[in-house]
Amino acid sequence: MAISIHYQDDTRDHERDYGTWSGSLLIVSNAPKSALRLRTAAGKRMRLDAGDLPLLWAEMEDAYYGVNIYRNLPPHQNWLPSISSAEVQHIASASVEQQKRLWLKHFAQALRNADISCLSDGLWSLEYCDGSQVCHPHWRGKYRLRDWHLGGSEDDVQLLHAPAVYLDWCLSGNGQVLNIFAPQHKDSGRVKWWRKLARTGQLPPILVWYIHSLNAYLILDGHDRMQACLLEGVRPAFAVLTSFYEVAVHSDPRREQAILHQVNLVAERISQGIHINPDSFASMQKILAQAFDHRPTRHFITRATANLSSQLWQDEVTALMRQKGQPEAFYVQGL
Repeated sequence: MAISIHYQDDTRDHERDYGTWSGSLLIVSNAPKSALRLRTAAGKRMRLDAGDLPLLWAEMEDAYYGVNIYRNLPPHQNWLPSISSAEVQHIASASVEQQKRLWLKHFAQALRNADISCLSDGLWSLEYCDGSQVCHPHWRGKYRLRDWHLGGSEDDVQLLHAPAVYLDWCLSGNGQVLNIFAPQHKDSGRVKWWRKLARTGQLPPILVWYIHSLNAYLILDGHDRMQACLLEGVRPAFAVLTSFYEVAVHSDPRREQAILHQVNLVAERISQGIHINPDSFASMQKILAQAFDHRPTRHFITRATANLSSQLWQDEVTALMRQKGQPEAFYVQGL
């Protein structure tokens, strides 16, 4: 049976930010065994595979200061159906807000037909981010993208090519976007086409997958678009794919009654003609809604299998770094 992906508009109501559209909710069922899978080993080590092809190895520091990532950077592969010029023109003719929804719908359908996919049965969010801020589920907050996403510096290009990368988690994580394929030549036909669209403001979002154990985003579709943005100095938009599960919220009768009591006091003051600050009244309404909102909350995860030998991990990383010429790790400062 083929994979089934049911998608619908998603809001931030799970964060009690009512009615704010953030993207699409994907409900995945009948998913085959994921061809793009994360395998873990003892010692906070992991490896990401695409079928039989290892893409990267990673090791978290003991004190969780950061993570070392070792990338294979194989030649570019198209896992998802290519975006056509006709589709770009069709979506570009819609309103700005409608374009966001259309691109997320495109990626939801493309993931259904992907040759290699990370999707597994369960709940996924596909969130649109305009590039000035990107959702960081692990910290439940918003962080601005780094300067390298704006393009133009030698560090930008160096990071695209660096086999070894150290992500400093510092105090607030990292949230870096990383390519998993080697960049193509800047004069390749596809890169040149995306550069033209970047200049005209028609560039589709870059599809990224948030890996919680790396505290980083991996590009699933859009390597050439990212390179085009760097070359043109244009900030890209992102479609952020994240898996999660829901946890029931249990009511607190004492808290609910206390809040309701305060609401009744305010209502009594209003009936007496006493002026109430509109901002305070709006804040009180939100607190009241939250107190009686028993919908489940989301806990974001990245699924993995614990079936990787730590010694095998070490042997593979040693061989990879020897093959790459023992490069120094490219340092990415934490947030």
